[in-house]
Amino acid sequence: MDLWRTNQTRRLPLNGRFDKTYPTSTYYNLMDQSTEQSALPSALHASSAVTGHTPVPAPATAFDTYKRFQDRLTLELISLYQAIQGVGITEPIEVIMNRHVDAFVAHLFPLAPLVHESSVRASIILFRGLVSGLEHADSDLITQDRFSTDTRDSSMEIVRSMALLTALCAEVGWMLPPTLCPYGIALAPVFLRTSRRCLDLCRDDDLLDPDASSIITRYFHGNCMHAGGQTRLSWILLGEAIRIAQAMRLYDEAAYVGLNEIEARLRRHVFWQLYTSDKSSAFLNNNHFTMHQFIFGESMTVNEPASAGSTLLLSSSFSESTLITGFNLCQRFYYHASEVMFHMGCASKQVMHNDSHPLKDISPMQRANLINSYVRLTTVLDDAPGCLQSFARVDNTTETSPGGNFSLLNLHVQVANLLVTNFYLRMLVTQRCAEDGLQSLLGLPEDPLLMDLRRSEIARDIVRVVQDAPFEALRINGEPLV
Repeated sequence: MDLWRTNQTRRLPLNGRFDKTYPTSTYYNLMDQSTEQSALPSALHASSAVTGHTPVPAPATAFDTYKRFQDRLTLELISLYQAIQGVGITEPIEVIMNRHVDAFVAHLFPLAPLVHESSVRASIILFRGLVSGLEHADSDLITQDRFSTDTRDSSMEIVRSMALLTALCAEVGWMLPPTLCPYGIALAPVFLRTSRRCLDLCRDDDLLDPDASSIITRYFHGNCMHAGGQTRLSWILLGEAIRIAQAMRLYDEAAYVGLNEIEARLRRHVFWQLYTSDKSSAFLNNNHFTMHQFIFGESMTVNEPASAGSTLLLSSSFSESTLITGFNLCQRFYYHASEVMFHMGCASKQVMHNDSHPLKDISPMQRANLINSYVRLTTVLDDAPGCLQSFARVDNTTETSPGGNFSLLNLHVQVANLLVTNFYLRMLVTQRCAEDGLQSLLGLPEDPLLMDLRRSEIARDIVRVVQDAPFEALRINGEPLV
């Protein structure tokens, strides 16, 4: 059955199989209809005319609701399949998706370790089954008397996995250059549209009972919107992901007790990823912090991701633990930078109220907090593994196996991110310190000319990092690094 190459008709999945044929226009109209809408049978209208009473249709059973949900999901995935064929790509879609997963693992995982590889690859197999009409699915899924809440829960897992898979493919397409993802620029908008539509199918239930994928999918959506130039919408989507994380209390270590080990790891990773994104957005775009213990209303007790324990990748030529260590270092940079900014804000308020002796009213506690946070910021890399401290030491590392260019590029990507982040945050703190007149507290010169010299030294360090970094590492880091 050549389902995909017909131009005149589309077969709609009924009870998990493609049994009924509709015109193409009807197919797309049905795709856009709400799952809550259904036409009343004509017999009901006839009965109403005879009796004068409008009969109430029988409520939909759990099985009917599940079947409509399944049909809508399958239609969205079929639409994706056809859209990919429409741009002239002839490779099987599962091959394309696997290549996107390969690219994410090879190039983006060091910056955002948010994917359990085996689960995502299993979703590709599931996708193939869904668009093929679930021809090999277990009959229990389509038998009304055996339908249970377990099947409904399973349908939620299916739609979440499809939303995450297509969001990951969109992320790869938007973030990586064409040399690393040839189909990216053509397919990224298609994958993003499908992912958002899949998420819409279960949005309310997903918000009421979220898991790690609920946040990760929205985080990818926000990244894609930002890469596409829709920065305002990106910020709104990021805010939704942050609110879900807050509702799940991911800032509290107790929230991870009793979770599946992989689920707990992914929740922990995405919390710190959101924390960094929130701080980066505040520093770059002058947005307010939305993830801080004062906003949470209680202490932030969540631990960093452990470099040991269960792994997220199937196999690789590099040590995943080293990449997680690098991920943690990046979070520390932004954590300590936000603490410096917070304490500088407290100190500057005291300075504003005393023009004659501006630093006199700053308490010893405020001085100590500011100085300690600044020292922690400037020494983040001191205890880092050698391969994460410089590009020269990456090339001499023993973390990789012979022929491991794949792993060396991963480390180069992380080192570029860490070094540029280090100098960028130092520049930011130096500039803010000069604006607030707090130079003497941090041992910086008060003379404007000497402060300009200090800033030029930091800028020179950034230029040196950019010159030393492999070009592909800079391209993979993309706009945030710039």
